[in-house]
Amino acid sequence: MIKIGLLSYCSSIYPYASRDIADGFYAALPETIVRENFFHFVPDYVKQATAKGVKEAVQKLLFFDAVDVISGPVSYRSVPELIPLIQKHEKLGFFFDLGEYIPYFNLVSDHVYFNSMLYWQSQYALGNWAYKEFGDKGAVVMSLYDSGYHLHSAFRQGAIGAGSKVIDYCVLHGDPNKSMVKGKIDEFFKNMERAFPSYIHAIFCGSEATEFFEAFAASKLNGKVPLLITAHMASEEILSSVTNLGLRAYAASLYNYHSQDSLNIQFKSSFENNFGRKAGIFSLLGFEMGLLFKNLYPALRKKDFASARQLLKNERIQSPRGEISFDLNQSFALPVIDIEQIDISNKRICKMVVEQGKALEYNNQVYEHIHRENVSGWQNPYLAV
Repeated sequence: MIKIGLLSYCSSIYPYASRDIADGFYAALPETIVRENFFHFVPDYVKQATAKGVKEAVQKLLFFDAVDVISGPVSYRSVPELIPLIQKHEKLGFFFDLGEYIPYFNLVSDHVYFNSMLYWQSQYALGNWAYKEFGDKGAVVMSLYDSGYHLHSAFRQGAIGAGSKVIDYCVLHGDPNKSMVKGKIDEFFKNMERAFPSYIHAIFCGSEATEFFEAFAASKLNGKVPLLITAHMASEEILSSVTNLGLRAYAASLYNYHSQDSLNIQFKSSFENNFGRKAGIFSLLGFEMGLLFKNLYPALRKKDFASARQLLKNERIQSPRGEISFDLNQSFALPVIDIEQIDISNKRICKMVVEQGKALEYNNQVYEHIHRENVSGWQNPYLAV
């Protein structure tokens, strides 16, 4: 048996992330391996989603639960403290993230691998397309919380890569325990009515995303200034709450739930038939881990972790979202990115691909620019996800 320690958190935005990862993992395995109960998840609740809280949970999983693999959603900013623990115990780390941060290469280790949704890549592609489609002098608005990620920096570098010279930035701030949108976004809209930017790019998550949509729909900018949104804001979980507003927006998508690709159909069918709920981003990440660990099964069955780690360094799998790789020491497989036009009205969400987005090649110079832009200001305290 291979025991997989699964870091679990309390999140209002993704409340079932850890469960979806585990169920997605089993949905990818052949029935023979599932019946054998060869892979067994050991969840551990992280009480505080901070670097310290994550480290304590990993220590417990290693020392007391004696797991073979440490897994779960983890921020790149938390990983440097985890690598020595995992290496010391000769274990394997396999972590997930949505791609709010761009990785640094000091995370490279033969013992630690990553499966990312690469949201920063979608942001880069969206910024690149926005300049080509709408011109220069766009405006980016985000909450204090979201400004601690690399999403806005990746968007800016994408626009610069296409030729942009000027982008306005606005960070809505205030009490971190309250909404950054309510009572604050109206002043931004008034300024934009005077400046009339070529586009507005919004970066919000959770309930703040919904609040922004409602405020934008009621503003004088709706229908006059193009609205660009993040992949998270374009998710059905968020859009389904604002289908009565009457909006058009643009986003860069890394995964199409409705794709008729045979592997996507297999993923949705296996997950939804077995677990009785709709497949989502974290179940997809878990499914990809299952496809990968199915290939590692012969080595893991022998407890040959050295061979498993060697396979992980070069392994690439075909996923419902394209080719996926997991080792930061190698060039990640570049994602397929669709630029989508999204129309929201009359209780319906209609998405149409208007162009293929340009992914960022693995260029250390651009990475460094993005990291430097995120040094000062609000440092997002939720270093787990």
